[in-house]
Amino acid sequence: MSHKVKLYTVLGDYVAIEVEAGTSIELLRKIQKVLNKGGEDVEDSIRMIQHFDVFYSLMCRKFKDFLTPKKNISELLRGNVLVDKIKLAKRDDEKVVVIVFDKSLNKDLIEKALTELGYEVIL
Repeated sequence: MSHKVKLYTVLGDYVAIEVEAGTSIELLRKIQKVLNKGGEDVEDSIRMIQHFDVFYSLMCRKFKDFLTPKKNISELLRGNVLVDKIKLAKRDDEKVVVIVFDKSLNKDLIEKALTELGYEVIL
């Protein structure tokens, strides 16, 4: 059975996906491998997802919509960044992660990578 991933564009033409927290870490690792991008930003995003409840309560306390993972300056200059920001949400006792990708990645590239990995893309 393939996992469903919602793919859409947010303000500023950033590409975002919405996925269950349980499969989001595996998905990030696979996309990182397929696109050959990401470093410290992906590792920090995974850390935030692994400690979902802690970072979710931090977001609520500070009235933040998104969390920004650490990015290495040299990776930014080389265009090697994959994740711009993430959002942690709870919907009907289900943990959901919204991953907003770097502006250098377009929707077609992300959609192609997701379908190659066997995910069902919902536009």
